[in-house]
Amino acid sequence: MSRLAAPTNLTAPPISSVTPDVSALSNSAAPLRPPTPALRGMVARALRVVEREVTSRWYDTQFDPERLRRFGVPGTAELSRDAALRFFLHPLFTLMVRYAATGEARYREVYLDERLRYAPHLADPEVRRAFFFEVIPADEAAVIRAIGRGEPLATAVQSFLQELHAPLVDSAPSSKQVRLVAVGDCLMADIRSFLTARTRAAGIHLDFRTLYFSAMAERSLSTDSVVRFIEDSPTDLIALSFLTFSALPLYPALLRAADRGDRAECDGRMAAILSTMQRSLEHLRERTDAPFLLHNASGLPLHPLRERLPVPAISGRRRRMLTDLNAQIAELAASVRNTIVIDEAAVAQEHGLKHCARSALPSSITRNAFFHTNRLGEHLAASYDDVVRSYAALRKAKVLVLDLDNTLWGGIMAEGPVSHFTNRQHLLKRLKNGGMLLAIASKNDPSSIRWPELALEPSEFVLAKINWGLKVESLRQAAQELDLGLDSFVFVDDNPVERELVRRELPTVRTLDATDEATWRWLERLSAFPNTRDTDEARARTELYRQQVTRREEIARAFDVTAMMHSLDLRVEFGQARASDLPRLAELVQRTNQFNTTTIRYTREQLASLLKRDDHRVYVASLRDKFGDLGLVASAIIRTDARQRVVESFVMSCRAMGFELERLVLRLVIEREGRAVAIVGRFLATDRNAPAMHLFSSNGFSSPGGADWVLEPEAVLPEAPSWFAVLDRA
Repeated sequence: MSRLAAPTNLTAPPISSVTPDVSALSNSAAPLRPPTPALRGMVARALRVVEREVTSRWYDTQFDPERLRRFGVPGTAELSRDAALRFFLHPLFTLMVRYAATGEARYREVYLDERLRYAPHLADPEVRRAFFFEVIPADEAAVIRAIGRGEPLATAVQSFLQELHAPLVDSAPSSKQVRLVAVGDCLMADIRSFLTARTRAAGIHLDFRTLYFSAMAERSLSTDSVVRFIEDSPTDLIALSFLTFSALPLYPALLRAADRGDRAECDGRMAAILSTMQRSLEHLRERTDAPFLLHNASGLPLHPLRERLPVPAISGRRRRMLTDLNAQIAELAASVRNTIVIDEAAVAQEHGLKHCARSALPSSITRNAFFHTNRLGEHLAASYDDVVRSYAALRKAKVLVLDLDNTLWGGIMAEGPVSHFTNRQHLLKRLKNGGMLLAIASKNDPSSIRWPELALEPSEFVLAKINWGLKVESLRQAAQELDLGLDSFVFVDDNPVERELVRRELPTVRTLDATDEATWRWLERLSAFPNTRDTDEARARTELYRQQVTRREEIARAFDVTAMMHSLDLRVEFGQARASDLPRLAELVQRTNQFNTTTIRYTREQLASLLKRDDHRVYVASLRDKFGDLGLVASAIIRTDARQRVVESFVMSCRAMGFELERLVLRLVIEREGRAVAIVGRFLATDRNAPAMHLFSSNGFSSPGGADWVLEPEAVLPEAPSWFAVLDRA
């Protein structure tokens, strides 16, 4: 039985219209003690007796027409009551019973995932949670009512249900949420079934939503629908499976051609598949910087006879074709920025193709069920889990703080020869060129470091805290000197005591074990995350921050602020942005959190569009002082109409803060736009943009309420600081 296509509507009711009465939910009560194995067996036996009665009541709750309409859940109009009971609710109930009887997590995870089938699974997590707040209490009550309330059985059943349903109704910690959109066939649901449990165990709430396309279900791939979805729903990761099982119709045809040995047909079909993949990736990359998780080909589905007979799973011809196809997929992934390969072929080789093709659950459950959860999805969940955890750990990273001994080399350099980890050193050099700042925190004597032996040079580190003090204090000082939040720091050290001290004293710093292979695998993957990019600006970032440290040291020695500012020889180039500014402009608006009035993350493509529009103007400012060129450090995006000019975004790099450049740029923007209409400044507060809070209020704008601040035509212009020399952009 093939899996039914899940709903794909993107609508959901407003949160206010679905706020549940939490008092009705058993899960909102004090936690109950989990049942013992003996009580689990009792619960399972009791559940089996009441299956027909309970599933009938579950149908009335799950398929209540008013609720389905209110939450925008389609896909039920042509589903009869008998089909819903036979293929959905009875298998669902069986999964619950099996979990009660065995305690095996696989039954629970498939049960929880199957609960999403006729739920608003593409809606925001809070909407899904509100849906289940309505459904789960009624379903639990149906079970209790059918079983009766005798002790200790009722308490055991209630405790079991509470544990089972907790992931559906518990609030997610927003600070550890990762939002993943998966595009593919039913393999994606198989992965989701087993992945969410792994990420929960790591303390990460994974918001996993699936957009299906399938040759078998005649649902074709449409990147336009994916674009519409990610434009409406912020997305961290985008997974794409074009091949395995029944996604692109070209793929099964390619497998058959390989078995026939038709090389010309294979080459043609491979070229068509790769062209489709490339067009899709490039179309999506124009709209988002989110990393792509691109599947290669495992060789599934197998020929039915090879799946059953004691012969190799695939022919030698098919194997050679897959090797060629996957080599070309790897080349394609390397050509599209921020693309990570999910290696299905390696997983299949490790576990065996026949094993991967089998159901993860007994056929007694799946033969009459919509779901057919596959072993391949279960094993791929481990690969996804590693990516999700690395992304959660490193997505905010700006500074990598590294120990030296037994981290960049093996051994103690002060005691003699060491064994250099050259791969690690070259990786760090690449990350530095991609915009990561490298710093050192080492308990050591600076004179004992033999720099000529390293692949890294001292100038490639923005700071070096090489002393005998606490590394916690070195990290605090580094954050102050670089003027960066500690949540942008990643600390890599081989010493568990040092890591624990940092975790305890500086909990927002990410700590990684230098002796763990996963640390270096994650750092290698960091180059595919949006916070790194190999550009001229990124390669220059270390020197820019080194200048910033020198600049602050000089400022700290000065007493007369005005005289000190004049002494810096500050020169500003101001004017409208050009196409050549787009790489740095996109980097500025996407990376800046602190001085950012609305935190709108315009993509490079969106910014390019704004440069061409008549109803928008984009201004930029570059800054230079006697220490060096800070580059393009500020931007203002203005929307124009007959009545007003709206500052939709005002962004300034943290390295330009402290000079009052924002006052100058704001005045220059107002002068360029003219005084015939009102200027509206928009500020949307976040937990990180407090430095931009007073941009408008301290420069003559008044607040009519809400997010907008207004400078009327007759109002006094903001005063421009006297220490800047202003040049028009050539």
